[in-house]
Amino acid sequence: MSLPCFPTVMYSLGELTDNLQSSARGCPDWDLLDNILGVLLVSPSLPEKTMDVCRHTCSQLISGDGRLSSPVNPQTVHRLFNVLVNIANLMHRIDNTMPATTECYMRAIEVVIQSPQSPCSTSKVTYQDFVLAAWTIGLALSFVRESRVPPYIASTLKSGGHVSILTRVGNLDFDVMQAVHDAGDDLARALVDPATGTLPNLILFPEQIFHLSALLFSSRKGNSPNILTTCLANSANDQYSTNIKTATASVLLSLARRYQSTDCTMLLGQRKKSYFTNGQHRVMLCGLGPGETVTGPQGQPMSGRDIARLYYEKGLQVDPTHPHLLSNLGSLLKDAGHTTHAIGIFHYTLSVHPDLDIALVNMANTLKDTGQCAEAVPYYLRAVSVNPNFSDAYCGLSHSMNAVCQWGERDVWMRKAIEVCEKQLSDTQVTGLLRTKPLEEWMALVRLACGRPLFPVEEKEWIQRFQLFFANDSSVTSVNHNEASFLTRLLEWCLSRMQRTWYIKSYGQAVRADTPQPSLSLANRVILPISGVLSSLGYPKLPFILPFHTFTLPLTSRTIRLIAHRNAINAFYTTTTYTNKTAVVYPPPPPPVCGKLNIGYVSSDYNDHPLTHLMKSVFSLHNGQQFNVFLYATSPSDGSLHRQHYERQTAFRFTDVSSWSASAIVDRIVQDQIHILVNLGGYTKGARNEVFAARPCPVQISLMGYAGTLAAGWCDYLVCDEVACPRDLFATVSARPARCASRIRDDSCPDVGVPVNEGCDPSSPATNWILYHSFFVTDHKQSYCHDEQGLPSNPGSPTDLWFAEMRRREEARIAIFPDLPKDVVIFANFNQVWGTAPLFLIFWTWLRILYRVPRSILWLLRFPAAGEANLIRTATAWAGPEVASRIRFTDVAVKEVHIYRCRVADLVLDTVECSAHTVATDVLWSGTPIIACAWPSHRHKMSSRVAASVAYATDLGKQMVVHSREEYEDRAVTLANSLRRHGITIQTPSSFRNIKAGGGSSAAVDSEFLYNDDGKDLGELMELRKQLFLTRRSMPLFDTARWTRNLEKGYVAAWKRWVEGRQFEYGEDTCIRVRDDEE
Repeated sequence: MSLPCFPTVMYSLGELTDNLQSSARGCPDWDLLDNILGVLLVSPSLPEKTMDVCRHTCSQLISGDGRLSSPVNPQTVHRLFNVLVNIANLMHRIDNTMPATTECYMRAIEVVIQSPQSPCSTSKVTYQDFVLAAWTIGLALSFVRESRVPPYIASTLKSGGHVSILTRVGNLDFDVMQAVHDAGDDLARALVDPATGTLPNLILFPEQIFHLSALLFSSRKGNSPNILTTCLANSANDQYSTNIKTATASVLLSLARRYQSTDCTMLLGQRKKSYFTNGQHRVMLCGLGPGETVTGPQGQPMSGRDIARLYYEKGLQVDPTHPHLLSNLGSLLKDAGHTTHAIGIFHYTLSVHPDLDIALVNMANTLKDTGQCAEAVPYYLRAVSVNPNFSDAYCGLSHSMNAVCQWGERDVWMRKAIEVCEKQLSDTQVTGLLRTKPLEEWMALVRLACGRPLFPVEEKEWIQRFQLFFANDSSVTSVNHNEASFLTRLLEWCLSRMQRTWYIKSYGQAVRADTPQPSLSLANRVILPISGVLSSLGYPKLPFILPFHTFTLPLTSRTIRLIAHRNAINAFYTTTTYTNKTAVVYPPPPPPVCGKLNIGYVSSDYNDHPLTHLMKSVFSLHNGQQFNVFLYATSPSDGSLHRQHYERQTAFRFTDVSSWSASAIVDRIVQDQIHILVNLGGYTKGARNEVFAARPCPVQISLMGYAGTLAAGWCDYLVCDEVACPRDLFATVSARPARCASRIRDDSCPDVGVPVNEGCDPSSPATNWILYHSFFVTDHKQSYCHDEQGLPSNPGSPTDLWFAEMRRREEARIAIFPDLPKDVVIFANFNQVWGTAPLFLIFWTWLRILYRVPRSILWLLRFPAAGEANLIRTATAWAGPEVASRIRFTDVAVKEVHIYRCRVADLVLDTVECSAHTVATDVLWSGTPIIACAWPSHRHKMSSRVAASVAYATDLGKQMVVHSREEYEDRAVTLANSLRRHGITIQTPSSFRNIKAGGGSSAAVDSEFLYNDDGKDLGELMELRKQLFLTRRSMPLFDTARWTRNLEKGYVAAWKRWVEGRQFEYGEDTCIRVRDDEE
């Protein structure tokens, strides 16, 4: 039987409410209500009157004082509970900020926790009574497990009063709920931790959860009054028993989800705690923060993920086929690195529930993240077939299709993904929270943060900005007035200014000190006034396109910026709320003694990772007289030689904080008195941005790990260069309000750093914003000198060195392409093949280049291997079988072999949407030229211009960087045609005839060389290669020590600007430009 169409559903719902309104006879048609709500919840759109219908239906079922209306039979309260929850879910979908939505959830809880015949409203148990009673029992249970009681609670217990309820928990004749109800708010106030202003954090384990309901409703065998009544009436009903079991599993699932996501948002006045309720089990608990552990049932330390797994497994004991328990357990295992086990769980889940969309997507994500993109595609397609509106599948599907070069189908899903993401980003959050406090209170906060009276221009600016959210007209709801973003950025702004105010009051404007100054105590850290309002915002909505995925998608600058900004807000929200912590102002470090700055680097990549390959020597090359260097590793050791290198160094302090909580890492950074903290991860996997969001030190910088803006108030600087980041695209330059000059005419230095819909507001509609030679550092000269084995250690001349290199190159060419004639030009690209995809433009251009250079091949990697067949098929369709036959694939090689064989290519062709990064430096170190893109269409994407930045740092960039597709194609053809090889024979110097690649000697070496070096023109391509190879040890790109010295200049300038307050000035340019004195 098919479901009725949507208009019929709405008519049926209206008819039902009319019947409820006019008659008090009998019970509602619960089956009809369930069916109607079920259809509405999955309908793609809803009529405007849906919210009114929901409210009206609630009013017919529940009276104004929370009692059951006469048509509702107490024996079917469990049906009423389900209907109320589904109505609340529907209201949440329409508008999750509506107070009526929360009220509906609360009514559902109150329905099942009290007797239907409560004699008077004063004895009616409320939602708050339920939450506080459950929390009180949970607190008592946690004391038993931990064998300790917080000192302030122990002190309160001695004085008696309402807190003595804790000592009576477990007595069979003690009604905890009624005792809590009688105590009212006095109990909650007595239990609040005076240090944090919140209720204590508590963690319960599954076996304790099953005690919770028994203790909460001890006189009713663990059942709430209405559920007990219903259970007795349905004792012979197997279906009811099944419903109870399913409800129990759902409770356990909710708990596990909260632990797994470390999301902690709930609702007991301003004392927020998490609780979950479903069926006969009600649970109230608090989240466990990232990296935090508690003592487990056997005395072992357990993380939130460990506890989540306990709940999943306990839930599956109750209901072994529960679809979401199975799927989320698999997801947890995948996140923990147990991919084989996770795939097994997903296989089982889908054998039981073949059309479960979330399980299909979780399976596909696991396969994709393990490099099995071709295998992931069918699961994504099944998911969107089952649920066409499941937008979370779009991005993964387009990415997987891209990876295996299924471009035609991929474009459909990529456009869908971008469309949904942009809609998500267009949803602004207007909370009304700013209007809960008078304007003067907000202005007092601004003055407190500044630590001084405001300049007139500052006072005017701040009032104007706050008034945007105090207005009563519809302009407040403008898409450009995102109140949640403004409030978050305001608190971030306050943290940074109050930290500096603390420094100035303690040390004055001292950039340095001749003798050590007293440290400021962590115990004296300041809690930001009114920061508790942040918890009322609710968990920030994240777009399903991750910041790192923006590198490969054709997105506008504003979309890229907003995706990053939403993740920045999420990091700040998490660090200030996950265990009821408020925004804390951490003490700044003392002035550096004799100017010696403490620099901290935070990264998850101190292992065998491209970042290590590039930066390994930087930390040791810092000037030890001017800098103390601290490395904080947020990922465990992989046992590689790279990690061992860091662990045994004495030039810097290396600390493995991979198992530490975010708060513990922050405290350590504060204790180490770090002046400048460097983020080497950005929005990459394993980054701990919540550490930076806590603002543990004065100056915070993004460097190397993420080629793009973090759009975060907790990041002060992005290290870049004017090739990768054109200066006119800096927010402080292009997005500066036009009226800036007119409002700043005096000598003051105003600080109005939280703009709305202008300036540096990431939510503004502006679409045009997002050193040294290159911001990109390399370590090839130090780490890959073995690449020079086989070259003469003391060559008589550059010509001798050049001949030796050419001999090695020829032997490597023969080893990789033994069948290739000597006059064939080798074009190459060593990126993942998905880098070629955007609008097919680059791959199409490569085919045109092959067509115009008949004696040429295109060398690609099987990266992934599944893309090879699709690429060949596409090439055949577009350019014919002859051109397609000239595309050659080889397997991916280990780092050292990869760098060595890069020299075999004659010319590397870069990609435009996401350019070569580390690969570009590998190629140039080998002496191979690259065609790098700096197209005007991609000026806003730092990730697309890295290769161009790197190329210019060779001092030969003008010969390699192109600015359009046409120039790209013509330049590649011109360089290829300049290569003159065949028909030329020269004698190799005898001293180099017996040298083979990698050192040693060769018994037989062909004396015929392929390159003319007898004083005549080599051709432009070969001349370019020769210059790259012979100058690689002196060019800026590979001068790591020089790069480090320039970086240090930036650090010194940044610290001075912070102390003097110039970092916060609303001036024309807040960039620090580093002058290279060695040019």
